[in-house]
Amino acid sequence: MTDQDLGEMATTAAAASEMLNSAVFNKAFEHMNRGIIEQILATPPEADVERERLYSMFKAGQMFVQQFAGLINNYELATQEEVV
Repeated sequence: MTDQDLGEMATTAAAASEMLNSAVFNKAFEHMNRGIIEQILATPPEADVERERLYSMFKAGQMFVQQFAGLINNYELATQEEVV
């Protein structure tokens, strides 16, 4: 891995970390999740398709945040490989 690649990864990882530590991002994400969960709980038992749609939205949000964590982890692994 070149220094330029590692530098780009560092910049991306720093931005991802900043996003995950952002109070505004976390407040908005928490608000979104709470709204989805409330909608799931309010959905009638016979509305399987709607509950599945809402659950998919909830999971998509979780996967979105995991992408940020993945960018950070990839950089950390790359820097460990550079040291070894």
